[in-house]
Amino acid sequence: MKTRLQSVLPTIGFAAAFWPLGMWYAHRLTDGGDEPLGLLVLLLCGVLIYNNNSPPRAGHPIIASFLLILYAVSDPFLPPMLRCIPALLAVAFYYGWHRIPGWLALITLSLPVVASMQFYLGYPMRIVSAEITSWLLHPFVDGLIRNGTTLSAHGKSVGVDAPCSGIHMLWAALVFANVITSITHMPWLKTLAVNLLTLTSILIANSLRTTLLYAPE
Repeated sequence: MKTRLQSVLPTIGFAAAFWPLGMWYAHRLTDGGDEPLGLLVLLLCGVLIYNNNSPPRAGHPIIASFLLILYAVSDPFLPPMLRCIPALLAVAFYYGWHRIPGWLALITLSLPVVASMQFYLGYPMRIVSAEITSWLLHPFVDGLIRNGTTLSAHGKSVGVDAPCSGIHMLWAALVFANVITSITHMPWLKTLAVNLLTLTSILIANSLRTTLLYAPE
């Protein structure tokens, strides 16, 4: 009975401390700005953690307490998305989840981050796709010029617009990659390498897609 209380009471405490983030999360998933698939990712991560076959590992309650204080102090200054960082890390360090970085990555990807990724990464990814596309088409198209995210040749211009940024494809690929890193319990360095490889692969794949879309023009 005492052991069960020791595991239930912290969970109730975290839920009470983070309920404003929970309300924000529910609102963001239903306002049309983000995909509600984050709930499925969160459920999948919960299943992976629940079915973890490795021996339980001790957490770091002191670090978790520090992160919880940081979350409370940041409330008046930071937007909810950034306050999620110390909140998630506090839970991860308390329960020892930080030792499997794939779990942290999946929990982060379950947040409503797609709109933020589109805002901050959309344009740079479109620039990269347009540049790689110009390299691929240069041997076959004379006078091809890239101006920002627009490719021009022979009086025709084709723009790499927001839907062609590949953000949704990147998000889905990162989810898939981190499911694999979670199942195999990859350490931090290998998990980071897998995510960087996924990012690179998506940039190349999206550039090839842009090339195929440009070719008929």
